[in-house]
Amino acid sequence: MLTQIIDLSKDKHPLLAELDIQLSIDGFIEYFKKRTQEKDNSKHEIFEFILAKFLHVRNTFGPLNEENLTNYADDALFYIYNLLVPPLVDEQDNLWAIAYPLGKKVIYGTEAFYQQLNQQFTGSGKMADMPNRKAKEELQEQTIYGLILERFYEMPAFGNETIEFSCKDSSSGLPKYFSINIDNKFIDIVPKGDLPPLDYKKIRRNNVQQFDWNIIREMLPLSQFTFKGFSLITVTDITPEKVIENIRNIVIKNVDDDAEHSFEVLQESLKILSGNPYIKFGLSPILRLNNKPILDQVYLHGSILPDLLKGKTKNCTEANISESYLSQPQLIVYNLGIEFGDSNLKFINDLSDLGITSYVCVPLYYNNNVTGLFEMYTTNGHSFNKTALAKLRKVTPLLAQLLYDQAAGVHSKIESVIKDKFTSLQPAVQWKFNQVAYEYLKKIVPDKPKPIIDNIQFKNVYPLYGAIDIRNSTIERNKALIADYKTQLHLLKQVLQEIRNTHSIAILDEMEFNCDKWLIELDTGPIDSVQLKVRDFMEKEVWMLLQHFKKSNQPLGAIIENYEQEILQETGLAYKNRRALEHSIGTINTAINGYLELLNDEIQRSYPCYFEKFRTDGVEYDIYIGQSITPNKPFDLVYLKNVRLWQLSSMAAIAKITHNLVDQIETPLETTQLIFINGTDIDISFRVDERRFDVEGAYNIRYHIIKKRIDKVHLKDSYERLTQPGKIALVYSDPREIKEYMGYISYLQNKDILLDDLEELELEELQGVSGLKAIRIGINL
Repeated sequence: MLTQIIDLSKDKHPLLAELDIQLSIDGFIEYFKKRTQEKDNSKHEIFEFILAKFLHVRNTFGPLNEENLTNYADDALFYIYNLLVPPLVDEQDNLWAIAYPLGKKVIYGTEAFYQQLNQQFTGSGKMADMPNRKAKEELQEQTIYGLILERFYEMPAFGNETIEFSCKDSSSGLPKYFSINIDNKFIDIVPKGDLPPLDYKKIRRNNVQQFDWNIIREMLPLSQFTFKGFSLITVTDITPEKVIENIRNIVIKNVDDDAEHSFEVLQESLKILSGNPYIKFGLSPILRLNNKPILDQVYLHGSILPDLLKGKTKNCTEANISESYLSQPQLIVYNLGIEFGDSNLKFINDLSDLGITSYVCVPLYYNNNVTGLFEMYTTNGHSFNKTALAKLRKVTPLLAQLLYDQAAGVHSKIESVIKDKFTSLQPAVQWKFNQVAYEYLKKIVPDKPKPIIDNIQFKNVYPLYGAIDIRNSTIERNKALIADYKTQLHLLKQVLQEIRNTHSIAILDEMEFNCDKWLIELDTGPIDSVQLKVRDFMEKEVWMLLQHFKKSNQPLGAIIENYEQEILQETGLAYKNRRALEHSIGTINTAINGYLELLNDEIQRSYPCYFEKFRTDGVEYDIYIGQSITPNKPFDLVYLKNVRLWQLSSMAAIAKITHNLVDQIETPLETTQLIFINGTDIDISFRVDERRFDVEGAYNIRYHIIKKRIDKVHLKDSYERLTQPGKIALVYSDPREIKEYMGYISYLQNKDILLDDLEELELEELQGVSGLKAIRIGINL
């Protein structure tokens, strides 16, 4: 134990320097006098002995002060320590001290306490969770008022003053966390005048359970009180608790967008917990795709195991180790000087190739199922021991939870993509399916036939239909097909000539004649029938002949193999034009889909609705919006008008995007833009048997028929197609329906998005549909 006076009020707690604070043990002596007078007290003799000691010291040396502090140390202060600290606590590790009231000055304490306090004063430590000096002073002031209110006004205590601080460990250089607890129960508070009455309601702030400290300061200035006695200061190392709390917060938040920062915090926290600054950590969630365990680089953090499992070292390959190890992962220990873990895995010997000095891999389990791998390793000659492992064991349940949540999040994202991209079930209508599924489950009765699920209906929704079509896609396909067949026939003729140079048989002349015949018919005959005949010729007659010579003549076999390479769909010259066309169509459709996804995001933020796309030689889409789809948000026609304007402006934007792609794609292609306007609401339902949305009722079916038949419609008494590149066509049947769109067109013309070339058109009669009209407007490309 040490006796040393250190004034904390100058730098650490300046508020205390302004208060009337007196050091005294008189209150402590009075406390023991009361205890010795208690009846049936088993410690009566002990209390009398200690009281005699305290009275002897005070009578001999006078009241406790800084001048006679050393006289009090060996008897009175030493007895206080032994009374209040359990005897089995090691003094070398115990951070404990006696101080002036409220902790103004430290006067007596353990060597460990003074060592830590001196380190704090050197500036290597800092207060944690205290943003500034003002905040620390406010906390201290409120604690003092808490004592006053408890002693004189019988208000519940706020609790002892507890402050957290961190400082660097001198040996490891890593942060350590401590909490300071100041016990003020041996302080007597003496008012210097009469105490005013305190109106609890008056000092409450805004009728909530918070004090208005300004009112309390005015009514009870601290300068009107004397604080006599002493305080007890206990400092506790809370590093493990603090680190575990930090990790728990990371697990709770589990924010994907900030995953890298979270892992940095986690990495630092694990180092602090282990007490070793050289350990590095890796975390790998084990994902399950089609019931097979996998490690995905996207979701790994600091892990080196995938480098081993992916065959980057000499003793293993992904094929022979990855799935088998991940299915039943074992503890791995390398170069730690202890015998446990799986040492039979060949790739352990490859750790040195990666510069690893020591390594441990621990499978993590959540609900008795392996959920990921936790790796600890050191490089550059540094190592760690089993003590570090024991410390880290405390957080493995939290890490298992983190990896489980991450894996579950990935699977949830996969399901979301499937739901969004590959099914008709979208977030806007998910609530309805949830209700129906819940009702279905309630109706299930064991050992009885399953209940029938009715079609799910959404009534009175407004439909919007749009189509972006690649102009003349069928013609372009036929052109590419003819060009590729001609290429293949010419290649075949060359092979036949090579064969004829060594084998003079009549069948070769007949086949070459057929090649010339098909070359002529490809230019003159109907492409559908010619295509079938050419394919039949190639796949039957030609294939059998070439296989014969390929097996019987080695030099010819090489020539025939070269020909076979040229007719491969993925890479061959005979598919060049078709590949170019498909790639061009794919590029356009990708651009269209990308823009429609942005459009959908904008619409959903405005008012959730059903948005469904269909892949053709372009893209068609349906939008359904109405109260029945989003019952929890009041529907107004302003949302419908908003979507209609978005639809029109998006068609112009898509036309510009595809126009700018012409110079970037192998086959120049253009798109046409079509909108069908239906001014009234309709009913739609999800047909469970067909697993798709469809319209309901005769009038609603008419809407569906019209939108399916207008894509190739011509102008009345003309061969001109309604849809044209660089223009938007809007089809309608009621003049009132187009009036609203005329305002949108005028707005977009003013924005220099649409041209001033509006056409009002009548359309040819379609099967079962008559009286359709259209307008067509040019786009500023």
